[in-house]
Amino acid sequence: MNFAKELALFSAMAEKKGMVNSLEGNLSCIDRATGNIYITPSHKSKLLLQPEQICIVNPAGEQIGGTGKKSSEFFLHEAAYRARPDCNAVFHCHTPYLSAYAFAYRDFNTDPNTFLHKIFGDMVCLPYGEHGTHDIHKGIEDALDGRPVALLGGHGVVCVGQDLEDAIGILEAAENYAKTIYIRDHMK
Repeated sequence: MNFAKELALFSAMAEKKGMVNSLEGNLSCIDRATGNIYITPSHKSKLLLQPEQICIVNPAGEQIGGTGKKSSEFFLHEAAYRARPDCNAVFHCHTPYLSAYAFAYRDFNTDPNTFLHKIFGDMVCLPYGEHGTHDIHKGIEDALDGRPVALLGGHGVVCVGQDLEDAIGILEAAENYAKTIYIRDHMK
């Protein structure tokens, strides 16, 4: 598999959907055979990314490939892979409805009678942690325990998936669910 090519493709898809832009959001995938993490570079349009720009980071945290500078959220991705060794992709973004819960420092509880509850469970909101530091992922092990989505207090959202398509799909469905709940609660 060409991890860099796949990451560039799904990054463009995420930007076309309005989920990321050149300043917000990042995606990664991991080669479980080598432990190398492929991650989008900082301050680049995800729509225009080329495979050679994708950053490759080895298990020691050293960037060993890619012409861009690895995302400042690398520690968040690395922690998510440790928390969920069954997942091979991480998607971090600032979609408005889920991020609103994160900025309110509130968990997002899904209706247990819905199909989506079986996918997301309740989305736990972590305390604020400065981006680009290890503080951003404190508590992520518990937040992602049996759940694919966690809210980052005062910041945004992170999602894990079996692959990039899965992670984007889960996050898109979670955002749409949060939007639906918002609309429902304001229908008076």
